[in-house]
Amino acid sequence: MIHLAVGRFNIDIIVKLDSIPPIDSSHMTDVLEIMPGGAATNYAVAVTKLGHSAKLLAKVGKSEVVRSLMEKVVELGVGLEYVEELNEKPSATLIFLRGDGTLSMVRRLGASILLTREDVKRRFGLFDVIHFASVSPNVVVRDPYAKLVSYDPGPQAKNIESIDVDILYINEKEYEMIEGKNIKARFIVIKMGKKGAKIITETEECSVEPIQVEKVVDTTGAGDTFDAAFNVTYSEEKDIIKSLQVASVASGLKVTKIGGISSPTLEEVREYLRKKKPNVICK
Repeated sequence: MIHLAVGRFNIDIIVKLDSIPPIDSSHMTDVLEIMPGGAATNYAVAVTKLGHSAKLLAKVGKSEVVRSLMEKVVELGVGLEYVEELNEKPSATLIFLRGDGTLSMVRRLGASILLTREDVKRRFGLFDVIHFASVSPNVVVRDPYAKLVSYDPGPQAKNIESIDVDILYINEKEYEMIEGKNIKARFIVIKMGKKGAKIITETEECSVEPIQVEKVVDTTGAGDTFDAAFNVTYSEEKDIIKSLQVASVASGLKVTKIGGISSPTLEEVREYLRKKKPNVICK
């Protein structure tokens, strides 16, 4: 299976900091990293680690930092031939990581907002799965040739008026935002963090428990990893329960490592599932 991840390539600056230091003071930290990021990038990396192929469709600002980070993503197996360099400021996110793994973000959107629906249409017929990640709903378009089209709007959920996809990934707050909107989706997947996740279909509702990890280090990219794991598994097996279990394990393992691209490999997920499968309840 070949996936197209539509969205952003970010410069992620991750600093472990529970609070902003007062004026004229300094603060020491053991985490200050510059890594590739962006929801679509995180998704694409997770897909490749889980055994499928992935390419990224994005616009980036010309920058030596961006180029060096793109090399890391290529080394992880993601195709970047659809990433276009522009004379714009690069997209960047400053991530304040707290000791309990929770985070706050400051974003500069930069070149990423210049992505259009026409950019996507030019790639119709080339991919089995198309995933739109944190892009405007105006960019989302259904490829009639794709086997699976999914959308995780992230902060863009508030702008949704009408959408037509196979899978819509949202959190609890975003689910409230789309109430009453024109939503055409075979599945709505609601990610609930420490409470697990649930999927709503035309005929049933299934919930999966989260896995228990020893220490939550960084939740950046956990949702993107969930999306990737669910899409990979469902596109292969058309099994909702197994897809939820794999997604729960993959996203749970992700939070034990720093950085949005630090998702687990297929073998790491399988090893966990051999020991314990997350409980799924359908009604």
